[in-house]
Amino acid sequence: MTSSIAVVTDSSATLPPDLVARWGITVVPLQVMVDGHPRAEGVEISTADVLDALVAGRDVTTSQPAVATFESTFRALEAQGAAAIVAVLLSGRLSGTVQGARQAADAVRIPVEVVDSGQVAMGAGFAALAAAHAARSGASLDDAADAARTVAASATCVFTVDTLEFLRRGGRLSPAAAAVGRMLQVRPVLEIVAGEVAVVDKVRSTARAREAVLRRAGEAAEAMPGAACAVLTLGEGSYGDEAAQALPLGLPIVRTDVGAVLAVHAGPGALAVVAAALPEGIL
Repeated sequence: MTSSIAVVTDSSATLPPDLVARWGITVVPLQVMVDGHPRAEGVEISTADVLDALVAGRDVTTSQPAVATFESTFRALEAQGAAAIVAVLLSGRLSGTVQGARQAADAVRIPVEVVDSGQVAMGAGFAALAAAHAARSGASLDDAADAARTVAASATCVFTVDTLEFLRRGGRLSPAAAAVGRMLQVRPVLEIVAGEVAVVDKVRSTARAREAVLRRAGEAAEAMPGAACAVLTLGEGSYGDEAAQALPLGLPIVRTDVGAVLAVHAGPGALAVVAAALPEGIL
């Protein structure tokens, strides 16, 4: 069944291109600013470009899509015949993206439901997939949005970084929390809690931090019906493949890179695992 409800997400959801194409999802790029010059994530700048800029010590920041970008996206979908739009976006506590989309909703005559996923990366990506699956199955706009909210609420996003400095620079972690990490020389284990980044554990090595990420995500997956996982990495090395192999057997697993925008805040060596309860048939 072809849906008349269009599904939009933002590029920080890190949805692999094959899933974007399969479910007909429209992706609005966030912006990465390098030395003050804006570049669209996934279009004009890649994760590798961000890593090079960070290593070189350049000034790298991020920015939400302009309201005008959402307006043009919504208008294009309306012109293509969409009867309604559901936009599933990253946490409103971490970005103004949700607010921008809501401002842009008045640009079209069709209804637009903006869902604050309260998540990042594939936590939002899985939710967008759920909305697209529901829409294609004939669900109403409200039901498609509720499908996204249900999956987002089920999601556990656990990650670790080699340093808290990049999260501190981007304002995604308090200076006090970052200072504790530096003084104790620990590796943090972080989780998205109530839409924000929280330190949930501290260990003494990168290897132990990655083990803790896998343990927490694996336990969350085993506790939910229809669980699927996503493994996201940033930088060189085989640790992403090793992480995927360490998760509970039989789980559908999506492997993808940390996106350019999230790379700005995570820095090299990051590992993230997202577990969510998905309706059957999405992956």
